[in-house]
Amino acid sequence: MDMRVPTQLLSLLLLWLPGSHAKPSVFIFQPSSDQLKTGSASVVCLLNGFYPREVNVKWKVDGVVQTSGIQNSATEQDSKDSTYSLSSTLTLSSSEYESHDVYACEVTHESLTSALAKSFDRKSC
Repeated sequence: MDMRVPTQLLSLLLLWLPGSHAKPSVFIFQPSSDQLKTGSASVVCLLNGFYPREVNVKWKVDGVVQTSGIQNSATEQDSKDSTYSLSSTLTLSSSEYESHDVYACEVTHESLTSALAKSFDRKSC
C-alpha cells in the first residue's frame, strides 16, 4: 500500500491546523490608457494565496486614505489549496486620477507582522 500523502492533501491538512497562516501575494494594476479615454480610472489591487480568510485592504492616494469609490470582490477560496483571493478596485474619474501621483493599496492580515503595501507613481509609469 502506498502511504505517501499527495501534496494537495498535505497542503489542505496544514491549513486546517490551529494557527495556520499563508501570507498574501499582493499586486497593483494601474488603469489602461484606453480606459482613461472613457473618463474613468480603475486601480486594482489583487491579493492571492492567503489564509485565513479575514483580510483588510486600505487605499491611499498621495498618502491620504480613501473611503469612497472602493469595491471589494467576494473573498474566493481556491479548491486546490484552500487559500483565499480577493480583488479591491478604486474607481475615480480620469481627471481625478490624473491630478494625483502615488497610488497604494495597503494589506493587513494576521500572517503579516506589519502592513504590506504595493504602490506606483503615475508619473513614472
